[in-house]
Amino acid sequence: MIENPYPAMWQDLQKGVYRILNEIGLRAELGKVIATPRGNVEIDVYAVDENSVDKIKYIIECKNWNVNIPQTVVHAFTTVMNEVGGNIGYIISKKGFQIGAIEYTKNTNIKCLSYEDFQRKYFPIWFEKYFVSKIGDSVDALVQYVEPINSRRERIIDQLPKKKREEFFTLLDRYRNFGISMAFFEFPRYSSYFSISPPADINELKQKLSELGEEFVFNAIYFRDLLKELIQKIEEVTGKFHAIFGKNIFA
Repeated sequence: MIENPYPAMWQDLQKGVYRILNEIGLRAELGKVIATPRGNVEIDVYAVDENSVDKIKYIIECKNWNVNIPQTVVHAFTTVMNEVGGNIGYIISKKGFQIGAIEYTKNTNIKCLSYEDFQRKYFPIWFEKYFVSKIGDSVDALVQYVEPINSRRERIIDQLPKKKREEFFTLLDRYRNFGISMAFFEFPRYSSYFSISPPADINELKQKLSELGEEFVFNAIYFRDLLKELIQKIEEVTGKFHAIFGKNIFA
């Protein structure tokens, strides 16, 4: 899961859907008001795929109810979809849907999804466009500190006092494998040939990270939290290298 599929508040559900859609490259808005023949209608989450030829419009209603959503909600949503000209409609619930609601949407452009289903649907593209990209943005200096050959780094190391050089190589031995592992998240920005397949689940990725050493055991149970932990660790390790030189030597 990208994040907790059972949000406590209805605002959290709306913001979660909005956030994920923006992170995968859509232009999403919260609480967009659209004029219709019946008057103004407020859409929980409105999103446009600007990269699609026809600028596909998503109309999304979020129901953070603790019961299954009935067919009457789908009826009302169908009217809204028709009046605002939506291309794809999602009704997203915390729990689920009554059978009648699911049957009613068959062969329509409206889909009934739990928040868990929604996250599973978009996880592969979210992992590629957001998770991988965010780590790639944060590792540039660390990768240059640990990569096998870096002429600029070597020139500056040669100018360090002996004690500082020893500190650098101690850090290098400690964090080389971690830095090189994180470098793979930077490669996709250069070519799709280096794309990283999403893990089957978070435990698969956490297991691989833990093999780098005890300090790379992470506690997150959702990918968003793991992303925060990883970036925090990258910044922490990079800061240790900066401290040896008194600055970011690659800035």
